[in-house]
Amino acid sequence: MTEEKRTIHIKGTGHAAQIPDQVVLSLTLTAQNKEYSAAMKIGSQQVEMLREAIVEAGFKADDLKTINFDVRAVYENEEYREGNSKRYRQIFIGFECRHDLRLTFDFDNDKLNTAVDTIAASLSQPKISIAFTVKDADAFSDKILKSAARDARRKAKILCAALGVNLGKLLEINYSWDEINIRRENILVDALAAPSEKSSFDFQPEEIKASDTVDFLWEIE
Repeated sequence: MTEEKRTIHIKGTGHAAQIPDQVVLSLTLTAQNKEYSAAMKIGSQQVEMLREAIVEAGFKADDLKTINFDVRAVYENEEYREGNSKRYRQIFIGFECRHDLRLTFDFDNDKLNTAVDTIAASLSQPKISIAFTVKDADAFSDKILKSAARDARRKAKILCAALGVNLGKLLEINYSWDEINIRRENILVDALAAPSEKSSFDFQPEEIKASDTVDFLWEIE
């Protein structure tokens, strides 16, 4: 009869913190018209004007990436009376063309201010939001996982010492590989209120902090 191995199961928690070194501008363009073709044409013109704006700000036209594109029919609820009852019916308003785009670049206050000013002044009038993130996401995630491994081993050694046993060989590692959030909250910019003078915001983004857990199984001797 084989003797069952004694084991210890430890959950390691890893942490990492880093000042953001990359900016993500999320830009949303919306065009609406009664006619499908007209809504599409306006939407296309908006994108061209936006590309011209980012080139003026010092970027390449193909730096602007499409994240989502959607065209849908838009309806509005209209109230009407039927006898003594209040009812609603849908009235066709037109077609809405929505284009979500993204501009990503290394964090630099001057470059960010120039980009926001130029885009906000564009006739395309996009909805703008600013987010700060980490450029090398893999390296940041690696720090967290290494921290989790160190944390688990430290806990395992403490518990084994307290119980008077030795920590044996590592038998198993379980990790979910879920995506770690490494982006700070968005800052919304009103493109309709384009500044008459150049902005000079001194953005000082807060450290991005993230954590994750990994399960370890060791043999104990």
